Parts: sequence; C-alpha cells; structure tokens
Amino acid sequence: MNSLERIKGISPEDFRREFVAKRKPVILEDATKKWIALEKWTPKFWQQNYGDKVVEIDGNKFSLNKVIELALNSDENNPAPYYRNIRISHEYPELIQDISPESDYCLPNYFLHKVFTPLRTSLFAYGQYELFIGGKGRSFPYLHYDVPGADTFIHQIAGEKELVLFSPEDSRYLYPKSGAEFNVSSIPDIENVSLDKFPLYKNAQKITVTLKAGESIYFPSGWWHTAKMLSFSISIGIDVANQFNWETVEGFLNKKAKAKLSFLSPAFMFYLKAGRSLVK
Repeated sequence: MNSLERIKGISPEDFRREFVAKRKPVILEDATKKWIALEKWTPKFWQQNYGDKVVEIDGNKFSLNKVIELALNSDENNPAPYYRNIRISHEYPELIQDISPESDYCLPNYFLHKVFTPLRTSLFAYGQYELFIGGKGRSFPYLHYDVPGADTFIHQIAGEKELVLFSPEDSRYLYPKSGAEFNVSSIPDIENVSLDKFPLYKNAQKITVTLKAGESIYFPSGWWHTAKMLSFSISIGIDVANQFNWETVEGFLNKKAKAKLSFLSPAFMFYLKAGRSLVK
C-alpha cells in the first residue's frame, strides 16, 4: 500500500466495520462538514480575537498575532515556529462550539467517559482536541506514533498539510528510541535519511498523503507519522480509544508508565483497568 483510500458519505457504522475494526487508515472527505470552524478560523479571526495572547513555542515567547504573521510568511528556507499540541479545551474552551458536534466517526471514544476526566489535563490529551497552527515549510519535529497508543484523527481546518505514514509492521525499520521515548524514531530527518546510519530504512514502505481543508485522516494505533505544512495550516487532532484498540492502549501506557512513573505505574494501570470495566 503506497496510498490511502478516500471516502465520503459512508455511515459511521460502516466506517467502524470497514476501517476501524480492520485497522485500516483512510481519508474522510466529509467528517467535519457541520463544523463552523472551517469558515470561521481564518488568520484574521485568530489575530482579531487572540492576537494579544502570549504563547510559548520551543522556549520562546510570541504574541499569537506574531505567530500568525510568521506562519503566513513562512517558506522552506525560513519556516515559522510551529504552534502545536495545544489543548483547545484548556486554552480556548469557548471554541469547542466551533468544532461541534463531535464527528460520529470518532465515536465511541472511551476517553470521553467521566471516569477518565482526571487524565484530560493541560499536559495530556486523552480524548481532547489538540490545535496545530503552522506555516509553509515547517515540519513536525520527529517521526513518531501517538501517545496514548490510541487511534488518531487529524482534521484539516485551513490550508494543506502533507503527512508521511508508516505501518506498525515497519517499526523495525524505523529505529525506535529506547526507554520512555520508544514511540519516537531515532531518524532525525525523514526527508533526508542517511542509509549509512539507518540501513534498514530502505525496507520501510512510506505512504505520503496531502490533507486539504475540510478533510480528515484516520489511522489506527501504532501508525508512525509526521507532517509538513504545504501552506498556512490549521488542523486539530484527537486520540480515540475503543473496543478495537483498548488492549493496545493498555500495553502502550503500561510500557510508558514503567519508564516514567516507576513504582507508581501499578497504581496507574489499576486505574486504567478499573476505568475500562466501568466504560463497558
């Protein structure tokens, strides 16, 4: 497989049966057709309503007005800072109404159950929408698969974004890091891979897709990915836990907890397992 199927008009039930249950990535062309954000979230909207907001990107502080200005003038030689992984419900709770109702394709999502509310903080997503604003030429900084090991939806709101994906079956060719960063590739630049340093990479099957405004991409747990903006771009992402991936989520978080939480990891895993039984 070197490309992804594009679909529209499919029922949520058929989508879950044909793609989620079968663990197949796909591009959905109409998953967010009811969202007013598609028309509302222009650069001017962000500058007029949040321009004075001070944000931090990679240790540097900018006004959001400056972030948008830089993104609009970004290019391959001088890419703008990437405002990314921003929990909308924490930073811009009033904008949740612009991306409502929840897309039926993303449901059910176990992380939305009240038992998991304590996990949905300003630092960890667990079913929260995350905002990404960038400019032409800017890439996500590394190849990875998502915490918390759940399925992923990326909804493109404005502009175009190129995504590069690899199947979980290619993990052995992508040089995963050790320890707590086991879901991050050691390859520093996926556009310029040194086969002297990473000889197994030649066996990996890269899939490249372009996501346009109004389109969404779904990919299951464990799919490696990174992204590059082809223009000024606004997108949002969300992680989804369900009956088809919960064992994978538990396995991922157990491994992550052991690396990060040490002796507290058994308590964390007990909480997850107890929560899962309540969701069922």
